[in-house]
Amino acid sequence: MSSIASLYLVETSDLPAIVSAAGAGRARAPVHRFARELDEEYRWSGHVMLNVLENLEALSVLLESPGLRAASEAVNEDYDNTTLIASDAKAFLDRLDPARYEPGALLAGPIELGLDDEEARYAMEETLSLLRDTIARLSDDEVLLLHIG
Repeated sequence: MSSIASLYLVETSDLPAIVSAAGAGRARAPVHRFARELDEEYRWSGHVMLNVLENLEALSVLLESPGLRAASEAVNEDYDNTTLIASDAKAFLDRLDPARYEPGALLAGPIELGLDDEEARYAMEETLSLLRDTIARLSDDEVLLLHIG
């Protein structure tokens, strides 16, 4: 089954509207109302993004903002696989450099993802570059809402 990774910018002041709609099966509408989808195209499966995020977390690269964990959990009630990343994740920018990793370190089982070695390298590099560049541009009053679905 395929999935898509979608990246949105949300003003911090609009986040409560998204969170308050969560749990009642209504989180999607405020996400589309208040969030601005990024123009950057992510051509890999959402499973690749999810795999990279999970493996980064295992390496103590914690992009999800601790102060937004409760909000993230609330949104995940009905808009699952959502990660909220604030500007404090800039502390990890150097650890999002694709040159630091081999694909096997961040993509558990590239074959399971249907990628050969070359595709796995490109997928990892493009995923890390997108995350790094997007986080680098976050202002203090913005949150990156990353949804995989």
